[in-house]
Amino acid sequence: MRDIQTIIMGNATADPTALRQADGTVSAKVRVAVTGRYYNASQQDYIDRKTEFITVFVRRQLAKNVLLSVRKGQPLIVTGRLHSSEWSGDDGAMRFSLNLQAEAIGHDLTYGTAAYRRPDRGEDVPDIDPYTGAIVPSVGAAPSTEESAEGGAGDGLDDLTGEEQSEEESLAPAF
Repeated sequence: MRDIQTIIMGNATADPTALRQADGTVSAKVRVAVTGRYYNASQQDYIDRKTEFITVFVRRQLAKNVLLSVRKGQPLIVTGRLHSSEWSGDDGAMRFSLNLQAEAIGHDLTYGTAAYRRPDRGEDVPDIDPYTGAIVPSVGAAPSTEESAEGGAGDGLDDLTGEEQSEEESLAPAF
């Protein structure tokens, strides 16, 4: 099967919406407004084309990252598989929409800056609610236990050398 691979550049029309699937995985969707421009030689100016609204669907870790990173009005660059949907509205009229199953999303740095932060790896990292910042209990998760006082995380000692660290150094990521 052949897919229509495309890249869109536009602005998020609202904060992303989280969707929890039946199997417990997270997906999300965000609408992106795309307005093309062209140079009109007779008017000696740039003219906006009609704005197209595209619903972008994301899954798995990309969905979690989008929920934590993207906000209304932010400029985005999205790559993925384009497809359309059609349905009959309440008034009986046929409706159409453009959808994109995203493979990658990023902020368009032409219009601002961003600070990249790699998410923590590991199965013991809890899911975080992107709106409240609270830890979301996962299905089948064991209750958390406190670290032992001897050699536990956060004791101020470097895990490799055993030397004492400042609080800033102990919180810094190890690359």
